[in-house]
Amino acid sequence: MIKQVRIAFFKGFQSQEFELDLVSLLAGPNNSGKSTLLQAIMVWNLAMRKWCEKKGPDSGSKATDRQGAPITRSEFSALPLPSMDQLWKDTHTSLRKGEVEGKAAGSPRPMIISLAGVIRDGSEWRFGFEFRYSGPEQIHVKPVPEDLENLEIAREEVSVIYVPPFSGIGVNETRYDRPYQDMLIGQGKGGDILRNLLLEVAEKSDKEWNRLESVIAGVFRYKLLKPKYQGAPYISCQYLKGIPEGRGNGGLSPLDVSTAGSGFHQVLLILAFLFARPSSLILLDEPDAHLHVVLQKELYALLLSLCRERRGQLVVATHSEVLIDSTSPQNILSFYRQPHRLNESTERDSLREALKRVTSLDLLAVEAAKGVLYVEDVTDFELLKAWAKLLDHPLRGWFEATPFWKSNRGRNPREARAHFFALRSIRSPLNGLLLLDGDNRGLPDHETAGQGLHILRWERYEAESYLLHPTALQRFLAEEAGDLLAEPGLDYLRQQMPPTFFDDPLAINATLRAEPASKTLLPEVLQRADVALEKSQYFLIAEQMRPEELPEEVTQKLDRIANIVY
Repeated sequence: MIKQVRIAFFKGFQSQEFELDLVSLLAGPNNSGKSTLLQAIMVWNLAMRKWCEKKGPDSGSKATDRQGAPITRSEFSALPLPSMDQLWKDTHTSLRKGEVEGKAAGSPRPMIISLAGVIRDGSEWRFGFEFRYSGPEQIHVKPVPEDLENLEIAREEVSVIYVPPFSGIGVNETRYDRPYQDMLIGQGKGGDILRNLLLEVAEKSDKEWNRLESVIAGVFRYKLLKPKYQGAPYISCQYLKGIPEGRGNGGLSPLDVSTAGSGFHQVLLILAFLFARPSSLILLDEPDAHLHVVLQKELYALLLSLCRERRGQLVVATHSEVLIDSTSPQNILSFYRQPHRLNESTERDSLREALKRVTSLDLLAVEAAKGVLYVEDVTDFELLKAWAKLLDHPLRGWFEATPFWKSNRGRNPREARAHFFALRSIRSPLNGLLLLDGDNRGLPDHETAGQGLHILRWERYEAESYLLHPTALQRFLAEEAGDLLAEPGLDYLRQQMPPTFFDDPLAINATLRAEPASKTLLPEVLQRADVALEKSQYFLIAEQMRPEELPEEVTQKLDRIANIVY
């Protein structure tokens, strides 16, 4: 069993160690390194095969000083490369100053991939390869010298299959040799060799084919027919949409596997790999893709059972909540921040929430942010921005830079809380502030706030309520529609609001505290003045206000936000 993978200068990793178990789930956002770890193992596997063929035991060489073996880009089937320098982190193939102690800047930057494991008697071993860049079309690979004594153990213990995400299947498929199959797999085109894999299972063993057929019948209630190739240019792979009783097809018409759904293709591809190429180490990249949650759980249970039965080790890269919930925290590697193994169920819960709620843009923003602001929607954000500029408030700088804020889109405030704590699982400590309106006045703060998340509430019903200043509205309507058309809108406001409002429009007003102005008062005022203004454009009113037309509360809210997020 592989216990550890060490990587240096490979693709996105400068220097990283990964601890693996019999089952290891790699979970995290896109472009965080999950697939890179799988690729590193595949590159190690390719290096072992090519070096043994060219310089090692299979080469016939009797040299005791094992030299590096060249691998050309055309035979590098582990992953597609336009140039061999793409394997190196940041494509730098020469060392920079101070990058490796004792090595001068400009000397070759050795990429290293090392696997360590344990055999059944408990003995430990390690075997690594060093890769050196020779040019866009070629690299040289040789074992780490101190690991050479473990060569035979490593060869015997490690056999690898990699199953890429399903990306489609062609109508026709002829028979391909193994090197070409490997190249297609490295390019992520596993579906292009699905029929070859099924033919391989059928030709290898009736027992294995019958088992595969039985599994497909159990999962989909389909009968998988044996592939045919002799006498035809293409491999024929068909199935029946049902299980016939007795001999024959039971009146069911055979269908080509290409006509089935993507979920069936995904499961069939994974099982075809497992049955065609039994291996000690099975690498699966997003096996949950295209699958309904029920089928995800069923497939995962089946994979665990098959790997346990065949004494295989399973490494799975995934975004699936189902797979995460079905795996012990100690078997999960989180790829948020630096890759690390989880310990507690609470960490697994946070990881699941992060995958569900945190976007790639959130990940970029949270790294540089002091805190995050949650508002009801984009209108609230734009009003705050306009008022900060109007008041020349210090928070104006935050709005003009790259503010980290999220719209709660009118959902329950607990949604903002869930998002915030998902962010905290990625970066802690982190501050947050949730600005609420009257819709949530009855929700106790303790149900939402806590551990860095603060609650702030408008005294009026909502942010838009502070746009209802008679002088400010008259100025805006006159600018948009002229004095004559502005008057009907202002008349409507006079009819709806008590006289005290016009005497002191900045005072706390019972009507504005209870009334959602953005849904009732403001739309009607604008309509009667013949001004077409969407809610998302209400900030245009705010931009024409004057500092004295805003109550002190607005400044206090901006002060509080600045204290927490800026």
